[in-house]
Amino acid sequence: MRFRYIFSAIRRRITLRLAIILAVVFGLTVPAALLIPYHINSIEIAARARNAEDHNRLVEILSVILSEPLWQITPEIANISIEVVYSDPRVATIEVITLPDKKEFIKNSIRRQTQKGPFTTMSREIKHGGQVIGEVRLTLAEDLLQESLRSDFRRYVTTAVLSLLMAIFFILLVLQWRLVQPVRLLMDESDRLANGELNDPIALNREDELGHLANSLEATRQALKRSFGELEVKNHQLLEYSGTLESKVRQRTQELESVNHNLEAALTNVNSAQAELARVERMAALGSMVAGVAHELNTPLGNCLLVASTLEEETRHLLQMVESGQIRRSDLTRYAVTALDSTKLLLRGLQQSAHLVGDFKQVAVDQSSAQRRKFGLLVMLQELSALLHSSLRKTPFTLELDIPEDIELDSYPGLLGQVFTNLVNNSVIHGLEGRTEGHMLCKALKMGDYVMVIFSDDGKGIPAEIVNRIFEPFFTTKFGQGGSGLGLSITFNIITNVLGGTIHVSSVPDRGSTFEIKLPLIAPGDPETKDPLFNSR
Repeated sequence: MRFRYIFSAIRRRITLRLAIILAVVFGLTVPAALLIPYHINSIEIAARARNAEDHNRLVEILSVILSEPLWQITPEIANISIEVVYSDPRVATIEVITLPDKKEFIKNSIRRQTQKGPFTTMSREIKHGGQVIGEVRLTLAEDLLQESLRSDFRRYVTTAVLSLLMAIFFILLVLQWRLVQPVRLLMDESDRLANGELNDPIALNREDELGHLANSLEATRQALKRSFGELEVKNHQLLEYSGTLESKVRQRTQELESVNHNLEAALTNVNSAQAELARVERMAALGSMVAGVAHELNTPLGNCLLVASTLEEETRHLLQMVESGQIRRSDLTRYAVTALDSTKLLLRGLQQSAHLVGDFKQVAVDQSSAQRRKFGLLVMLQELSALLHSSLRKTPFTLELDIPEDIELDSYPGLLGQVFTNLVNNSVIHGLEGRTEGHMLCKALKMGDYVMVIFSDDGKGIPAEIVNRIFEPFFTTKFGQGGSGLGLSITFNIITNVLGGTIHVSSVPDRGSTFEIKLPLIAPGDPETKDPLFNSR
């Protein structure tokens, strides 16, 4: 990563001239660096081949000229004969031995002491009349070959370097003339355009790419000059308008402030009206619940009154028999049985009434005060369902609860009960209207710190064109028929603004509607708030 950063920084600092110089130098030196060793190696191979040919030729000459002196055993003549070959400065040693006794005949190695080598030796048989009479060994030193190779290397490198320098010089000269100077000129013209100097034209008088670039810069200059002229005209017009613009802006600002004040007042009135309507709706639901509870109490209390009057009559009859002295054991037993049965009936009716009153008391307190407390979801909905039973009993519809017993909330049971009541009333009035039977189901599922409450019915469903509007205030399909259009709107506000949850509705025509409510187990907000619904507004 650091190497990449350094490379990127160096690349940004390289100028065009330096980049061209580096390109030319590398473009010429790299091929030269690759080709020089190749050519040197070729020269060395050729020189060694020539040296080997000379070596082989010299040893052949020696085998021929030494045949007669060796046959006649005349070393003096042999030494004179080898002087011709030994005059070659490459020869280091000439050695002749006789065969088959392998005795040394002559040997000349005076020059070997002054030579550095390396040395190569080649031998040949000496024949006379077809008979092998001896062997000559010729040793050559490679000093002159090495010196020749070094000389050739220096000459080749010198030639290549001079050629490279001349090529670089002429290439850079041409680039300076045809590229660098025109680019510098165009850079100066570009800087002039950037500084706003648009009067002098740009001309390069070339037909290549740089000439086309110069023509483009000239077209840009002309366009900028026209644009600046238009801007000056418009700026002059703006200066003329600026005198009246401030007064117009001030006037419009005052008008907007007045309209904004009116809108805020209207919004406050709407919120107050909506809050009042919500309170009326809640009290109306509570009043309807009172009527249902009164109707439910009428039956057990009526039965208790009938039983009490019957027990009173039996008691009076027993007292008359006691006063007349005509009481019998069987009469006393019959009275005891009647009193016991009457007591059971009275106790059952009074217990039923007390249960209804207790449920109504808790629900009424929650509905009217909106107090926050801990409560079990199943118990709260069972109490509310018992109070709604009186109104549902007059319809062919049923309500079922499928809620685990271990779901406990720290929230507002009254507001949650109002949500439940609104959903039941919405299903009865809208979803199940006109049907001979119907079923409503409320089930709950605990999901970590939340509870998912699902309320569904098997009614006619909600039309697709209005399903997204049912939570709008004052929207109702029963307008003029007793519907206020606030039931589901209040439900939405309670769930989202007070209980800290979400509500989602889905519906399929003729298959019913489903409301999915996700609530936190611990409601947000201040536990000491007296009326969270109104304060949330």
